[in-house]
Amino acid sequence: MQRNSKGGARKQESKNAALKNDALILTQAPQGSVAFVVSGRQTNEELFLLKKLANHTGALTDAVARDGEPDRLLVSEDRNPNSNGVRLTGMAFTEFGFNLLKIADGIAQGRIKTLVVFGEDVTRAGIGADLLAKLDALIVSDILPNATTAAATLLLPGAAHAEKRGTFVNVKGRLQKFHKAVEAPGDARAEWEFLHELVHSLTARTDTGPSRGSSTRWPPRCRPSPGSNGPGWAIPESRFRSDRPWMPSIISVRPRR
Repeated sequence: MQRNSKGGARKQESKNAALKNDALILTQAPQGSVAFVVSGRQTNEELFLLKKLANHTGALTDAVARDGEPDRLLVSEDRNPNSNGVRLTGMAFTEFGFNLLKIADGIAQGRIKTLVVFGEDVTRAGIGADLLAKLDALIVSDILPNATTAAATLLLPGAAHAEKRGTFVNVKGRLQKFHKAVEAPGDARAEWEFLHELVHSLTARTDTGPSRGSSTRWPPRCRPSPGSNGPGWAIPESRFRSDRPWMPSIISVRPRR
């Protein structure tokens, strides 16, 4: 994990030191002075924990849209694999980008002092390098370098989708689970691991996510599905299909009010 000094030089920090400094920044931040920009490529577990942090700090939140030409067969117009997960966790409105202009304006006016960015280059989404330079703290997690990681005051190396496990809600509204295929390189970690520790540091709660190294424990929103012995998403009983009680029916996605 890397931290930028005032002079712009980077220095390595231990995981514990970095998370302790993160927790200190978010604890001392006045309500409403923090904003979060998340990615539709993150897992439900990561978004769930980020929402806890956002609620704790009274933060403004949003996500970046990623659209493309559909093929009417396998490729969707929405190129974010977990846009529905972002909406269901309340990290963004039905239409992504609704709050990005508010975040940019808040930074320009000096109301937003801390920005937390996961998996996105916000300089390509209307929050330029000139605005990032006005922040007191810019906490970033990503897997590849970009203009936002270059400006970060604290950089947390994340893991690619093949280097972690988790769940997402596909474009049909169905929950899907995936498993880790390879180990993350170097100091990179699945984002939910350091988010779990960060939420625990801020809230002193222990039920904030799956334990590291466990393949059976999931966040508190999860529980054993009816008729199965394994973990499953905590969906109300009415959401389960009568013919296959272990399979959730399509989850309705409503705009956040």
